[in-house]
Amino acid sequence: MEIPYTFTARKDTGLFNSKIGIWLFLASEVMLFGGLFSGYVFLRVYADYPWPERALPVLPGLINTFVLIGSSVTVVFAWASLKMRQWRRFQFFMGITIACAVVFMILKGMEYNAKWHHQAVRMDDFTILEGHTHKATLDEHGHLHGIHHGDEVPGGAFPQNVVVVETEEINLTLVRAHDPYVEDILEKAMARGATPVLKDDAFFYGAPKDMRFGATAKDIEPAERAEGEEKLRKAHSSGNHTAVKFGKKSLFIPKGTPLTTKLLDQAEEVFLDARSNNGRVRTDALRREWKRVRSEFPDEKRDYKLAKEIKITPELLTGRVAEAPSALTFAFKEPVALHFKRSVIREGDGTSRLKDDTILKGKVASSPLGLSVDAVDLRWVAQRAEEQGKDPDAVIAKLWIMENPGFKEIWERHSAQLASLEEHLTEKYGLDEHGNPKRVPTENDRYRIDWQDLVAFHRAHEKHLDADSPEVEDLRPGMMEGITGPDHKNPEFQHAFFSIEVPNEKVAFESLFTPKWNHYYAIYFTITGLHGLHVVGGALVLSYFLFFSKGLYRSNPEWLANRVEIGGLFWHFVDLVWIFLFPILYLM
Repeated sequence: MEIPYTFTARKDTGLFNSKIGIWLFLASEVMLFGGLFSGYVFLRVYADYPWPERALPVLPGLINTFVLIGSSVTVVFAWASLKMRQWRRFQFFMGITIACAVVFMILKGMEYNAKWHHQAVRMDDFTILEGHTHKATLDEHGHLHGIHHGDEVPGGAFPQNVVVVETEEINLTLVRAHDPYVEDILEKAMARGATPVLKDDAFFYGAPKDMRFGATAKDIEPAERAEGEEKLRKAHSSGNHTAVKFGKKSLFIPKGTPLTTKLLDQAEEVFLDARSNNGRVRTDALRREWKRVRSEFPDEKRDYKLAKEIKITPELLTGRVAEAPSALTFAFKEPVALHFKRSVIREGDGTSRLKDDTILKGKVASSPLGLSVDAVDLRWVAQRAEEQGKDPDAVIAKLWIMENPGFKEIWERHSAQLASLEEHLTEKYGLDEHGNPKRVPTENDRYRIDWQDLVAFHRAHEKHLDADSPEVEDLRPGMMEGITGPDHKNPEFQHAFFSIEVPNEKVAFESLFTPKWNHYYAIYFTITGLHGLHVVGGALVLSYFLFFSKGLYRSNPEWLANRVEIGGLFWHFVDLVWIFLFPILYLM
């Protein structure tokens, strides 16, 4: 049976089936992106911290706007070419459309890459620093050595945003130990000529029968069990330091056995066997207890009252429970400096903990975060000062960063520029009836120094211009300089950005410019990433029409024209979403 109106339109509505389908689909897409845009507005209006403003480079977004608008035009020309039965013109215009999609995704990829390599740090006093981390290595004492831009970076160097722990012992929880973390610890320890070994003998009993060491009694005395364990130790005291299986499901790991992921897997397997056995034992004991209690109180029908009579005594479990430790402790002969990303470790006084609950015993060494700073944001400092009824400028003057000579000079230049801006606004817009300026600098102008400001200050310094000179504004980089943001490889910019080492105890939070950093970047990556998937999906469909539809064109060109029209409607929607995205995210 042939489905009607597949490629011919209904006379009453002028629509064919797929066009109705695409409009219904686009309606659901409007609701999807409408919800995301509404969420963005809600987060921005009710943000309890200074919202990022004009945080994205404008030029890539502007180019992409014109690219998508141009592609919307060419996809219409491609459709019109099919209507006029001009295959070559269709190929030409559809090729341009797909090329525009490729250009869009390349620029978006460059923008994403810049964000994924840009560091941000919030200090304990709410100062926010942005920049790129220095490279670092560890010396023979485990201390960090920063490698600044322009220096030769040695092999094995890593970003200087790590925590160094002079580790004496490592306690690994078997069911949570993350193999990549363990392998990372072993690799770093071996690089320093050290290997963690088991601190004490460990016996893992996967079955209760193995705890009796061949005895026929249901249970044995502690002394008899200790004697059995001692015999096992002597039988495997050759010094090979390898795990030994014994009994039905049990494992003996002698003191001094080196740490490996295979060893942890073996211990975890026996530990889980013990837990499984013990779970069954306790379930059976509970079942017997319920049976006993119900027989003793046959008239009581309410279980919550009967539950008070349930008593699981040690006697019910004697000889039936298997014992296996849930963690193993490994030690170094001497403390070994191990470094970890700040995102995976929570350092403490004497003990630090990784995300998988691995505990590191040892002192946290000096682990400053080395940063080449390209922006300083003090808006949050000012906001908190105002909430507490304090003078923001007085609070800022006492900040830790003001102790840095490089930044102190930059702040003086910024203050001079700010005073010049205030004077200019007063002259241009005048005063109100109360004698107050009608226009004043924004919070962004007052308390944030962008990378363009740093470059302008550096250029003004080289030209021996006064800090409050109006010519300084003309020295700011244009949109083509640093098309995706501050370029730390540009020799001129390197001298404009200042280096700083933030002490470990002053780092409250650090992250790359990813969704982890704040709500702005979370929704930025969500919306633009989803839009990018729509671009890729639309481009694939249009590519199919271009490269694999010649046969359909020969047999039924009107059907192909209808398909291209549907694809074009989707492409127009993708373009429309970006037209909303660009001003909201890039210009506001």
